[in-house]
Amino acid sequence: MESSVYLPPELIMQILLRLPVKALLRFRCVCKSWLSLISNNNFATSHFEHAATHRRLFIKPYALQPLSIDFDSWLHDASAYASLRLDFFRPKRHLEIRGSCRGFLLLHDGTYIYILNPSTGLIKQIPDFPIILNDGYELLSGFVYYQPTDDYLIFSGFCELHLNDPVTRSVKLMIFSLRANKWKPIELASHLPYMETSIAEFTPKCGLFLNGSIHWMVHNYEKSKNVIIAFDIKEMTISEIALPDDFILSYSNNYSIYHDLLQVGGLIGAWVGHLNTVKIWVMQKYGVHSSWTKIIQFSLDPVLHNSLDIVCLTKCGDIVGRNNDRLVKFNEKGQLLESLLLDGSELVVYIESESLFSLPGTV
Repeated sequence: MESSVYLPPELIMQILLRLPVKALLRFRCVCKSWLSLISNNNFATSHFEHAATHRRLFIKPYALQPLSIDFDSWLHDASAYASLRLDFFRPKRHLEIRGSCRGFLLLHDGTYIYILNPSTGLIKQIPDFPIILNDGYELLSGFVYYQPTDDYLIFSGFCELHLNDPVTRSVKLMIFSLRANKWKPIELASHLPYMETSIAEFTPKCGLFLNGSIHWMVHNYEKSKNVIIAFDIKEMTISEIALPDDFILSYSNNYSIYHDLLQVGGLIGAWVGHLNTVKIWVMQKYGVHSSWTKIIQFSLDPVLHNSLDIVCLTKCGDIVGRNNDRLVKFNEKGQLLESLLLDGSELVVYIESESLFSLPGTV
């Protein structure tokens, strides 16, 4: 005699919340109630909040299949890797990752902008920038979810050069709303005296979204120092946040220094690598300069040639970064735990999380 086991709906939902997105997409076909549950926006939000603790790295080796890896796992653990198919992506084009938000990736191939959900395969192409620069480049990039309007926003900051004055530059900010499906300029009260912090920067800086503002580390050429700029999305204003006093003081010395912002446990952090030394600070109280606290400092292994580009911290506090064509992991004392070589391939690494979310204007 066959017997059936009854599971209450609350328990079923808790089980489903712990499954990967690919499994959930298949399980929508089990029955109408599961289809309704998994397709619900509230379920997608709850699933994302649970899955967000299992962050992954997006790796795009040159001319190879893109990969997704759980960076809290061992780099040599094959089960931590998953291939990602980007069939929409044109062959032989350089792919840049301009941001990550709620499981979506903002991608740019030099011509087109895309938003991709690697978990579901959802893809949306964004209209081109409504701005043409004769002399200049794109300096800033950002991608955030703005909850008050249930909208996804893309930011871009274009730096215009002045031919008669090679030092002076003007930054123009643009914002794209997925809900409105259009770009518009951001009008600010004063000019933005900012430029890249290093001649080694070839792609726009990806913004860090915290406390309702998107943050970038830039160089203020009027003050001759690096600063953090914070764009308040609600107020549409920009303010500056000073870096730690012992961070980087001289722009002329920045060219051999690797540095950027980092999110550490929901707080804004800053890191720098110079002369075989890596330092990481965290601002314990947002906007309070005296709350900058140095949490990590160690000397690099000489074989890394000063070129450690920090990507993220694991849940255990280990440091994951890239060193030329290697993906490396250190503990907080600077001991090299793992080093993974990907056949001389170029790496593009960014953080992403699995999600079931859809985008405005898509089905």
